[in-house]
Amino acid sequence: MGQKICAIVTNEKNKYNKNLVHFFEENIVIIPLNLSGNTIEYFIKEADNFNTIKEYLQYLKTLPIYDIRTNSTDYEDNITSIVDIIETYELKNFSIRYYTEWADIPDDDFYIAVINGEIKKDSIVLEDDKYIGNYNNREKYNNIIGLNFSWITNENRYFNYNSAREEYTKNMI
Repeated sequence: MGQKICAIVTNEKNKYNKNLVHFFEENIVIIPLNLSGNTIEYFIKEADNFNTIKEYLQYLKTLPIYDIRTNSTDYEDNITSIVDIIETYELKNFSIRYYTEWADIPDDDFYIAVINGEIKKDSIVLEDDKYIGNYNNREKYNNIIGLNFSWITNENRYFNYNSAREEYTKNMI
């Protein structure tokens, strides 16, 4: 079994609810999410149709239960969870990355960046040929956010959502 992690990464150091799994690392905050690959792929792909995160979130809230295609009992979070985090903490600068590997070989590696509330369409990375070329733009947006290290290499913390939650809970005690 391989690594499977999704997280919102932001430079916004708000007072986050203690029940929200999150880590302050260097100049950024990493908020792991318990999402399926289908859910985050849908979220990122649909974002390409909007210019600002605000208008995109408003659109998502018009959908029945935000996205009925992503309901699964295997995951705690869904599209609603992403919307709630972004709105609750008024995030304007962040990226979302979903990374999986199998037998130490990268499998899925989805990404999107939002800077000053604007969805950076040239940041979107999905397996669809339309987005593959954006892979090289990730570093530019990570630098803007202040992410200058590979957080996913910390497999003790970010192997999967459960390992992140355990590490977070252990540090809370």
